[in-house]
Amino acid sequence: MKTTKLGNKSTCESWKICLVLPTKNEEPILRDVVEELREAFRSANLREPVIIIADDSHDNTRQLAHEMGVHVAVGGGKGLGYAMLQGLKAALRFQCDVIISMDADGQSDPAEIKDFLGPLERGEVDMVLGSRFLEPGLIEYRYRWRNRFGIVVLSWILRRFTGLPLTDSHGGIRAFKADVVRELDIIGTHTYVQETIIDAHEKGFRIKEIASIWRKRKHGRSQVVGSIPKYIMYTLPVLLIRSGVHVKWLYSVGSALVTLAFSYFLVVCWQESFQFKAMFSRLPSFVMIALLVIVGLQLFTVGFLAELIKNVKSRVDRLDFMSGDRNHPSQTVQEHNNPNETITQVD
Repeated sequence: MKTTKLGNKSTCESWKICLVLPTKNEEPILRDVVEELREAFRSANLREPVIIIADDSHDNTRQLAHEMGVHVAVGGGKGLGYAMLQGLKAALRFQCDVIISMDADGQSDPAEIKDFLGPLERGEVDMVLGSRFLEPGLIEYRYRWRNRFGIVVLSWILRRFTGLPLTDSHGGIRAFKADVVRELDIIGTHTYVQETIIDAHEKGFRIKEIASIWRKRKHGRSQVVGSIPKYIMYTLPVLLIRSGVHVKWLYSVGSALVTLAFSYFLVVCWQESFQFKAMFSRLPSFVMIALLVIVGLQLFTVGFLAELIKNVKSRVDRLDFMSGDRNHPSQTVQEHNNPNETITQVD
């Protein structure tokens, strides 16, 4: 397990904190969420946060963010997962001690943020996740059973991949030490929450889950997860690839099929006493052998290509972020103690 430090800043009150909010058409609620966040930080005696929206919107969310002195990381139409990766990486340019990701739909309670900083402050973990199901009564409205079933499935998948006793697949608040984000790789467009967990676990960072309230949404419906069952259909293939299970499964099945084909070929040859002419009467058997070999090799190829695409995607995103650093060098040292004075777009 890795252990990361927060420099010489011993208390969370002295930390510089970046908030990254994934947004998709959140214009009606964004102002309320940002104002509530800033008030929560003042009430908790925390430093004024740097707020970044990771945006994949088609409404006036970005314009409103600029008006409020909020930084914008643009997804460029590549999906909210890509926008969120850009937002998290952009937070590193502000040299923050801790980066917090919080849903921008108003369902998370900003008053809980200091609870997420506690385990980081005590040096217990490197990443803190919020769970709506760790304790009863955390959800303040009737939660649809289909969505609950979907979360049970996704949480089970995360437990299988990480071995961690997780109860929620995508709670509303997540707090990271900067090193976790610095090493983060995401490949999916819908799976940034689950992938951050898998990625951090794979890289040896310590993870803890704490109870977190989930409030009723005040405006509209979720633009990110409208249907959990549909969400699972999008996320499951990516999570399988992200965890590396696809290589094990596809290679294992492919090897089994090729081995079966070779074994069956030897059986046919033995049955026909290795007589070449007699084997012509076993043409259906050889067709079956050929099919087994072809399918087995195809599974090998699919597994190899999926792994190759995953690695290429990670490298391209890393190069894209490094290119952004070179194009905007001043953003790595800018201070924004008064967010209303300077508005910066992180492209």
